[in-house]
Amino acid sequence: MFRTTLLASGMALALLAAGPAVAQDKPPVKIAAIVPQSGAGAFDGQLALEGMQAEAALVNAAGGILGGRKIELVVYDDKGTPEEGVSAARRAMEQDKVDMIVGGWFSAVALSMKEVTRDKIISVMTSSQHPDVTAKGHKFLFRLNATSNMMSSKYGQEICARIKPKSVAFITINDDFGRLEVDNYTKLLGACNVEIKGNEFYNRNDTDFTVALTKLKSLNPDAIYVSAINTSQGATIYRQARQAGFRGTLIASAGNMNPKLIELAGPALEGVYSISLYAPDSDNAKLKAWTEQYGKTFKNQPAFIGTLGAQAVQVLAAAADKAGTASDPDKIAAALRSQTWPTLLGEIKFEENGQALQNLYLIRVEGGKIVSIK
Repeated sequence: MFRTTLLASGMALALLAAGPAVAQDKPPVKIAAIVPQSGAGAFDGQLALEGMQAEAALVNAAGGILGGRKIELVVYDDKGTPEEGVSAARRAMEQDKVDMIVGGWFSAVALSMKEVTRDKIISVMTSSQHPDVTAKGHKFLFRLNATSNMMSSKYGQEICARIKPKSVAFITINDDFGRLEVDNYTKLLGACNVEIKGNEFYNRNDTDFTVALTKLKSLNPDAIYVSAINTSQGATIYRQARQAGFRGTLIASAGNMNPKLIELAGPALEGVYSISLYAPDSDNAKLKAWTEQYGKTFKNQPAFIGTLGAQAVQVLAAAADKAGTASDPDKIAAALRSQTWPTLLGEIKFEENGQALQNLYLIRVEGGKIVSIK
């Protein structure tokens, strides 16, 4: 199990995120950052961690929380697998005695982690979309991203009203999330008379999608919906779709758009649509502050996955301040549910089951940039 702490002396980034240890009289608030640092989701995990680090730096520079306590991020590698996510959560709680947990970048990991954190510790799940994360969660569990059902309902409307394909085929990951994607969009797009041509599944570690994409191209759909859960696989699918000769519209699954994907996919991603909580061209002051801090520290471009990490730190810091504690999960949970919170992604409100309600934006790649479709 890989674990690091961001209060190590001599590390510039640690000092940014946690403040100088020598000046810290009060104990830090320890937040576990359980992210994929290796495996197929490693780049996405890095973006997530960087987002958290940039926001922690902002909070700490402003004086920290709870009367001067700094945020310390304790980092674990879940390797994108449920087993490692469970192991990381146990270690965070039992050995490292963290105050709160941020994780659940993949649905399979979130679904497993919640069983070991159930009713024990505040757990903020981030980009996972499977409905059962919150529908069958626990009283201290919260999720930032919209569920796949919430995403598909909004995205389905946008696809029907604004993208307007006459027919669509799918390429989706072969797991519970991928099957849910196909079921949701088959119903939603079928309801507005979009013909469903077919679907091809792929596996989590696949690197060659040529056979599946060639089959889909032979169905002659107007559009192909690409359900990709990590950047490296997604980029390969988009490139290989164009290499296979598909010239129709490519539609990216919800939340799967970032500057690195554009870089890796190249021209294949031009004109591709997605839907996201993050509108890069937003004039939100909190987003601008985070983006500036991020740019000072990291070489990567700000991305959706990073904003979710930042938002997790942001709402946990604010709720702990309101609750007057970082260690009483009942009080922090009550605080999180008590009001609408202003964040870098706009206002957020948590339902009783911990599910966040936030705005969703239709976005598209134009001229190599991610822009909102007004």
